[in-house]
Amino acid sequence: MELARLMAEYLEKLLLAHRSQPCPPELSAVEGFDRLLDYLTAVKDILFQFSIGQIEYRLAKSGALAGYIKALQSNISHLAWQCHRVADGDLTQRVDYMGELSQAFNRMIESLAENRRVIESKQEELIALTKELHKEIKRRDELEAALRASEEAYRHKSMHDSLTGIFNRGYFFESVTREMEDLKRHPDKTVCLVMIDIDHFKSYNDTFGHQMGDQALKTVTVAVGRILRKSDILARYGGEEFCLFLDGADLESGLVIAERIRSLVESQPNPAGPEHPPITISLGLCCVESRLIPPDSPGPRIFLEALNQADAALYAAKKNGRNQVQHSLGHPAL
Repeated sequence: MELARLMAEYLEKLLLAHRSQPCPPELSAVEGFDRLLDYLTAVKDILFQFSIGQIEYRLAKSGALAGYIKALQSNISHLAWQCHRVADGDLTQRVDYMGELSQAFNRMIESLAENRRVIESKQEELIALTKELHKEIKRRDELEAALRASEEAYRHKSMHDSLTGIFNRGYFFESVTREMEDLKRHPDKTVCLVMIDIDHFKSYNDTFGHQMGDQALKTVTVAVGRILRKSDILARYGGEEFCLFLDGADLESGLVIAERIRSLVESQPNPAGPEHPPITISLGLCCVESRLIPPDSPGPRIFLEALNQADAALYAAKKNGRNQVQHSLGHPAL
């Protein structure tokens, strides 16, 4: 009886304590106890391994208890494999060998599968909406491009003469007025305004017709454009008259440019035919020096005074026989 009590106490300590317990000498002498102790220790050890997630640990024992543990280990291992499959996206996995755990696992899979169906449905809706959005963006881009093109065309039309393609009178007045205002900030700068008129243009129209007159206007425009620099501004003033702004030109260089223009126009073939005399132009020039401009003189006033003097010089060129360049004799009275 005493030996049985000692054995029961020791086995209880062995199963309840975390650490191994030394076997009393009295029990070591009992035949077969060492085998029982080894079996229980192995079972306790594998259960401990299971408790910390080490399901690969193998129990090298046989018998019913070992068989139960091995079956549990096999089921847990298979369940872990199925969990990995689910993690890889395989929602066809089902468990039917672990009772309530099987039910929980299967419910989880069904919930995941339903969520996937909902997500896929939403993805299809999102793809459709994205396509519609791309179409709308493309449509708006096309509308914006068309609007920009229309605005640019309108802006170009508002600034240019429809026949010759050069700037119109309104743009010339606006731009050169700004240039005159800016001129006051550069004490050593000079500019020139030139008025140009095609000689005997009314007679040309009456003789050859308005379509040929339009060709004559284009011929003059192209010829003048060949002489100009990027900073110069050429515009159609009206009818057969043109106005020209020569940036940075003094009286001497302005007269040289004006004479080159006159000579180049005269060298062009007459649109009406080579048997007819060439088209000629008269030019009147006014030079404006920034050092002579009063600080309080506004840009529009400077521009209009210079334009009037250039126009007066043009009148003098026409009065003196046409096909020549004349310049104003004094500085604009600003």
